Amino acid sequence: MRKLVFSDTETFYRELKIALEQGEQVEVVTDYKRYSDLPEKLKTIFELHKNKSGEWIHVATGAFIPLSTSVTTINYSVLFILGGAGMGALVGAIVGGLVGAAVGGGIGAIVGTVAVATSSGKHHVEIEIDASGKLRLKITPIR
Repeated sequence: MRKLVFSDTETFYRELKIALEQGEQVEVVTDYKRYSDLPEKLKTIFELHKNKSGEWIHVATGAFIPLSTSVTTINYSVLFILGGAGMGALVGAIVGGLVGAAVGGGIGAIVGTVAVATSSGKHHVEIEIDASGKLRLKITPIR
């Protein structure tokens, strides 16, 4: 199982995208203990807003409930566009400066969108809150 420590960076999203494309089991480890502290990208990619409930989030405080679990899904569109557009922009910048970065970012986004069609619904995602109240996401490919 590949363990990824969450950081709200292009590098993290690219690593996650690659691991999912390769069919690896992934555990995303975070330091977050409250739903309101989660970055919007993380909430959107793992569709946490759809699965926000009293099962794993304390309704009154918004804090995660230690040792609780739930399930969610992956929004492949957002993940693959974030992971693909950044790489395309980087390659484009190396080859063609600012104009190349813009074109490369667009190409990366298109490639990411195409990848969504082949990956959608192929992973089970478990939300797990550890004993200290920190969020972990366990992603398993569906075979």
